Amino acid sequence: MATLPSLSTEGAPVTPSGMPTAPFHETRSGWALLAAVWAICAVYVGLHLRQGWWPSDAGTLGDMAARVLRGQVPARDFFEGYTGGLDYLNALAFRLFGENLFSMRIPLFLFFLGWVPSAYLVARRFVRPLAAGAIVLLAVAWSVPNYPEAMPSWYNLFFATWGVLALLRYIEGDESRWLWIAGICGGLSFLVKITGLYFAAAALLFLIFREQSLAMEGFTTEARRAERQVTGHRGQATANERGTGEAQRPRGGPAYRLFTSSGLLLFLAALADLVSQRPSLDNYVYSALPSACLVAILLWTLWRGPSPVSGGRFRRLFGMGLPFLAGFSIPIIPFLAWYFKQNALHAWAGGMFLSPPGRFLWAATNPVPTGLFLGLVPGALVLRVAGEAAPTAKRFARYGTPLLLGGLLVISWKKIPASYLLGESLPLLVPVVGIALAFGLRRLGPAAIVARQRIFLVVAAGVCCALIQFPFSLPLYFCYCEPLVLLAIVALLSAYPRLDRVAVGSLLGFYLICALWLGTPAYLELMHSAPGQRPVLRPLGLSRSGGLLVPASDAREYDRLVPLVREHARGRYTYCTPDCPELYFLSGGRDPMRSFWDFTSADFDYPWPRTLRVLQTLADHGVTVVVLNDDPVDSEPVLPALRAALRTRFPASRTVGRFEVRWR
Repeated sequence: MATLPSLSTEGAPVTPSGMPTAPFHETRSGWALLAAVWAICAVYVGLHLRQGWWPSDAGTLGDMAARVLRGQVPARDFFEGYTGGLDYLNALAFRLFGENLFSMRIPLFLFFLGWVPSAYLVARRFVRPLAAGAIVLLAVAWSVPNYPEAMPSWYNLFFATWGVLALLRYIEGDESRWLWIAGICGGLSFLVKITGLYFAAAALLFLIFREQSLAMEGFTTEARRAERQVTGHRGQATANERGTGEAQRPRGGPAYRLFTSSGLLLFLAALADLVSQRPSLDNYVYSALPSACLVAILLWTLWRGPSPVSGGRFRRLFGMGLPFLAGFSIPIIPFLAWYFKQNALHAWAGGMFLSPPGRFLWAATNPVPTGLFLGLVPGALVLRVAGEAAPTAKRFARYGTPLLLGGLLVISWKKIPASYLLGESLPLLVPVVGIALAFGLRRLGPAAIVARQRIFLVVAAGVCCALIQFPFSLPLYFCYCEPLVLLAIVALLSAYPRLDRVAVGSLLGFYLICALWLGTPAYLELMHSAPGQRPVLRPLGLSRSGGLLVPASDAREYDRLVPLVREHARGRYTYCTPDCPELYFLSGGRDPMRSFWDFTSADFDYPWPRTLRVLQTLADHGVTVVVLNDDPVDSEPVLPALRAALRTRFPASRTVGRFEVRWR
């Protein structure tokens, strides 16, 4: 029976499980397949690059970049919800391609084109070219095309994948330059959004695991040498005399164990503190449990494995960790130095490390209940039956899986799709992957040093970067980490080389069809409100929209609203509230406030009463038109006192959709 093939480098030795032990080298056919996959992905994403939007996201990114072009500094002159680096990239896009919403998507597309080969090369460490190409197509289908906005989380994904590839190269060649490169990727990711720290955490966890693996390898080598010496001198040695015996393992050097354990427990404490901002069983299952599994594996290995002299282990760990951290700091230090020169460092630090916990109280969404684990049952059964089961069950998996999944798609064609349940359950793959890591490593055994390191690295990256879903546990946020989670699953399955190729291929094809059907051509948020229905898209007829294709209802609303705002604006400033920064950018007006979102300005920017502050600010900037949003995303509706005062100062009005426009 055909099995899912694992990677085997030509001429390179492999472990008993089929995992390679030599550096990876791609073949000509592999490069040709990569070129074909790259072209398909480029065309597919390019066709969807103008499709879909979330107005407040697009408006926030556009207005921040426009403010940077006017010479303002993020965090100092306006509230910055991210780290600040993306504002400058988007401002550069405005300067090169024009000041419109589509311009920001061009750098996203260019970064995406550079990311596709890296995802393929990571997958190639575990499967053959054809399977790697299929995996990349699935990863792409569940990612950028679903929401091609220039969100910082996409850049976090790109930099994390490049960092993983660099660390894989380090495993294969033991060259410290790859640690520097991985660190630089992490630093650049951090400059885009603070969640870039998740990849840094995954990398440091991997370096601890690698040090443990090297210590085990050194112990095993010494044990075998001792065994040969004992056997050579006295003939047949007993189990206790051989170096592989548990009694012979050295237990000295507690300093290293205490130091490493303290670091791992500190990481768990920070994670627990993060999740405690939104405490619930589901949040702990989604966010804390997977990383806790990684830490548990490291602690178990640390205290049960060999522990030679601490000095040698400290030198080895710091010899890997310091180059990575140095690379991480390379892009950050000049960035912070520039902020210090602009007298903005204090404001930047407060926005990054003090404001987020408070924002969790407002801009957050609870995850799907853990009961949707049932949605993972079909895939788990297929993999189980297609792997270690009896021949009869394997034949059933081979021929029954395509029929079963095809039937689900047919049944759900005109109804709420059964595949939608599976799509909602996909984020639950993260805790499953974290738990399954221990079984995968145990299956390989301690002798597969390179294979174990590769698997742990990719799984750690998938698990840690999946923290991007907290506290916004929407399926869209799973798309930001889905490629890394998928690569983690592939890495784990590579330890099970007897999986049936047809059954696994059918499962991958099913999820690919679900992605093409459920996700695109518009953002997933609209699909949640009407599962199985595709929105009608039409161009947004505004000069600063860049020709984005948005839902027809949005196009009709904004095509009437923005000209009305422009008509009654007598100066550069308008006031639009709450949570509608897109109106500033689309109308070409300026926001007189520091914050784009009312819940941030109310809680973090100003200490005195909001109504008085707003009225005074409008008077100081000569505002003649205000827009009131009656359906805000995260903030509370306009305060009754503020609404009454605005109606008094701006007596004329007209309602356009969910917006009330008032002027004087």
